[in-house]
Amino acid sequence: MARRLNVAQRAVKRLAGMVGLRAYEAGQSDSRFRSGTNIPSGSSANAEVSAGAKTIAEQARDAVRNDAFARRIVDLWAANAVGPGITCAWDDDRHADAWKAWAETRACDEEGKKTLAGIEAAVMRALVQDGEVLVRFVRERPTMANPLGLRLLVMEADHLDRMKSGTHEGRAVLQGVEVTNTGRPVAYWLLPRHPGETWPMMPTIGLRTSVRVPADDVLHIYRQERPGQVRGVSWLAPVLPGLRDLKDYEAALLLKAKIEACLSAVVSDDNEQEQMTGGYVTDANGVRIETFEPGMILYRKGSGEIEVINPSGGGSHLNFARRSLERAAIGAGLTYDQVSGDLTGANYSSLKAGKIEFRALNGQVQWSLLLPQLCAPIAQEFHRMGAMAGLWSLTEGEFKHTPPAPEMIDPVKETTALIVQMRAMLLSPQRAAAMMGWEYEDIVKEWAEAQEMMDEAGVVSDADPRRVAKSGSAHDPKQIAAIEIAATGAAIPRQEDPADAPAEPAPAE
Repeated sequence: MARRLNVAQRAVKRLAGMVGLRAYEAGQSDSRFRSGTNIPSGSSANAEVSAGAKTIAEQARDAVRNDAFARRIVDLWAANAVGPGITCAWDDDRHADAWKAWAETRACDEEGKKTLAGIEAAVMRALVQDGEVLVRFVRERPTMANPLGLRLLVMEADHLDRMKSGTHEGRAVLQGVEVTNTGRPVAYWLLPRHPGETWPMMPTIGLRTSVRVPADDVLHIYRQERPGQVRGVSWLAPVLPGLRDLKDYEAALLLKAKIEACLSAVVSDDNEQEQMTGGYVTDANGVRIETFEPGMILYRKGSGEIEVINPSGGGSHLNFARRSLERAAIGAGLTYDQVSGDLTGANYSSLKAGKIEFRALNGQVQWSLLLPQLCAPIAQEFHRMGAMAGLWSLTEGEFKHTPPAPEMIDPVKETTALIVQMRAMLLSPQRAAAMMGWEYEDIVKEWAEAQEMMDEAGVVSDADPRRVAKSGSAHDPKQIAAIEIAATGAAIPRQEDPADAPAEPAPAE
């Protein structure tokens, strides 16, 4: 019976491998790909991910460690989707002050190394590289340093037990994710220690067995590419084969260039007999010389002639490299100039047109993935823990997230376009501020503070539209007087209390 079970297990493993090979090229070797075994798969999303995602993640990590373009892709997504951090604005001061003390310090990080912006960047990097990442809520007793008693722990998806599949209390468990009949996650089976950890003298008893953790305690962030998919796949999966081919091609070019640089000479001399055997050139040990070195001069038995060996060059290979990087950029959702850093022939119009689709995709990642799966659940748990600590009630406190704005290609032209749209009432100031990555309320508050400081100091700035026109000239005195009246209340008639008014004299009889 045991033998039959082992045979069945091997058959299942072999079948899973075949599914993975058909589904993802990045999860197979080059020889299998070139031999024509990449047959389209009709398997479910979970079957394909189960067979290939782990191998693809390992390939992606290796590429990020050793391939400059793969690392560049990860860096670009983290810089554009998260940047300096996704801001969160609260509608009351108690939440805002507590959020600032928690999110903008290391108090929010279980490892004590990152602010919330750093956690968001780490999540985004792991999301692109591995395809998925975990964030676990760590709750503890509130302290002076952490009044909420809440910390966040970023974990690689390797902690999610891929071997845990079956049922638990009547619910399906798929690759470590316990789901309901409709596919909603209710728990995650997590390994206490990373399965690839190799620290010496580290106890491993009980650490290789996964533990069930309720879904309310874990955020599982990944891009769901097919309905019903419960695990993520590296975003580098479509580009890994091409980057691997480009790297091999460049290695072959380097070897070819070294050979082409080997200008050598062969001297035929009847007097040299010591290092010549049967017409072949040998070294001092009698071993035949079969390699070239730059500047090498070889002697052989002959008629006293000199023959120069100068390998010819192979021409330019930039077209192949450019096309390979274009494919990699498209597969990663980026543009060629971003991935390669090549701005040859670029101008404002071409850069602007090239970034339109990327900015749309970046906004989709921000608003449809990061905010609902990461940012909003963290803010909701922050609010809940604060209410439990007595800082506020559960019924108060609303928040709004604003992702970072993309850098302007030409700030003058793009700012002018925003002003024109606002003057035509096609764009509100609030939305324009959000497009720049700011909260409009914060801008108004800061401007009010700045204008009050300038008024008290008697400073007139051409950045103050109350006093200086767009052309740079001062407004006329009447307009300035109207501004002074509106700002200070001067010349406004004093409203007297009717009780203080003198009594009217009685009418004469």
